[in-house]
Amino acid sequence: MMPSPQQLELLRRASGLTLDAEGELQHEREPIRHPGLHALFQSGLDALPSGEAIVRIGDQWAYVLTPGSPFVVQRARPVDGTLELVLNTGETVRLPMADVRLRLHGEHALTVALPGREARFGRRAWHALAEGLDVADDGAVTLQLGGDRLQVERA
Repeated sequence: MMPSPQQLELLRRASGLTLDAEGELQHEREPIRHPGLHALFQSGLDALPSGEAIVRIGDQWAYVLTPGSPFVVQRARPVDGTLELVLNTGETVRLPMADVRLRLHGEHALTVALPGREARFGRRAWHALAEGLDVADDGAVTLQLGGDRLQVERA
């Protein structure tokens, strides 16, 4: 017997999956240690149009509790006029410097606009860029990356 839509929603919400601030998946508060399962889940991270984080495996999916976007920048570096971002999903995204849109939330949270979604910077990626941040007397924030100076919006 197939579960009703309400039962399926309850099952999806009871997945026990969480994603921490660094982009690491956990099940029932324990890290997912099996390398193959970890890679499968990380590569299946997605977000619904509502913004809620999910993990997809084939045509099945479940909700993932997370303190923000499920997409977390783990490494960032300037490469040939682009900003290269390595995400927790294993994906590498290159944005032309002219298209990079950064936003600072409070004092310690940085996000970047990606095509169709937003990613937050994990601690290591954030700290790697932090030395290039500059706050002007008027409060404007910029980020020096290689030979480029990028504007950083405040949320």
